[in-house]
Amino acid sequence: MSECPKATKSVIMNEEELKRKQREKLKKLQATGGNPRPARSLFLFTLRNPFRKACINIVEWKTFEIIILLTIFANCIALAVFLPMPEEDSNNTNASLESLEYIFLIIFTLECFLKIVAYGFVFHEGAYLRNCWNILDFVIVFMGLFTFVLDTVNKIAGNRPIPVPPSGPATAAQQTRKPDPAVRRKRRPIPTIPSVQEPTESNSEV
Repeated sequence: MSECPKATKSVIMNEEELKRKQREKLKKLQATGGNPRPARSLFLFTLRNPFRKACINIVEWKTFEIIILLTIFANCIALAVFLPMPEEDSNNTNASLESLEYIFLIIFTLECFLKIVAYGFVFHEGAYLRNCWNILDFVIVFMGLFTFVLDTVNKIAGNRPIPVPPSGPATAAQQTRKPDPAVRRKRRPIPTIPSVQEPTESNSEV
């Protein structure tokens, strides 16, 4: 008779433990968008990797999600306030918003990188690019980085002095600070022969 309560108690404990595990699993699935975490992300980081663990903790941190939402909201306000001007003109407000845009780009790039390390890129179930919203985020981040690199290259190319090729022998002579041989020949004094004066009338009479 004493064994029946123990058996019943063990069954109840097993059921409670099973429900607890199911709740934990459900929380993990909700945190990852309803998909389980892959065993390896980017073919490099396992679930036991300290760096990947840190990325998962940051991405699944509620405060981090709130920060990303506030950043998206601030970015929308900045886009609404920005005033396009013709011929690449600008004002102080636009200049400040352009500087703020780089901060937004850094935050979104960091979010993209952390999620890719945490959940994988595309080849695993529940990977980063298996979510439609993440695809939109990735396209926006990629275009922002591409535009930043393109602007940087254009600025570097614009500040670089353009070499002017020599236009002729005279330019080469000026660069070497030596007169051209043809110029020397032209500047060389031509030897003059004393002119034979024609006999004047007085001389002819003599």
